[in-house]
Amino acid sequence: MPSVAHPKRQLSRHFLQQWREHRGLSQEAAALRLSISRTQLSKIENMRSPYSQGLLEAAAEAYGCSPADLIIRNPTIPDAPWSIYEALRKAPESQQQQIRAVIETLLKTGT
Repeated sequence: MPSVAHPKRQLSRHFLQQWREHRGLSQEAAALRLSISRTQLSKIENMRSPYSQGLLEAAAEAYGCSPADLIIRNPTIPDAPWSIYEALRKAPESQQQQIRAVIETLLKTGT
C-alpha cells in the first residue's frame, strides 16, 4: 500500500529570538547555554525546526522568564497588558487592592 503524503505542519509563532535579544545574548552565547549549535538555534528561531519542551525550559532559564513567556509574550512591546500585570505584582498589597477595586468598577460600569 502506498504511503499517504501528509501536508507539512506549520510551526506555531514564538518569541525565542526576541527574548534572546531582549537579554542581550548573541545566538552563539545562547546556543552554548542551551547546549545546542548556533545553527540549530537559528533554525528554531526562524521556525524552520521545531523546539522541544526541554529546550523551551532551558531557554526560559537562560533568558530569565517562564516557558509560557517564550510562546506568548513579546518582550519588545513595553506597554503590553502583561507588563501592567508584572508591575501590579510588584506593587504593595494595599496598592494591589486599590487597583483591583478600580478595575472591577470599570468592568461593572463600562467607564
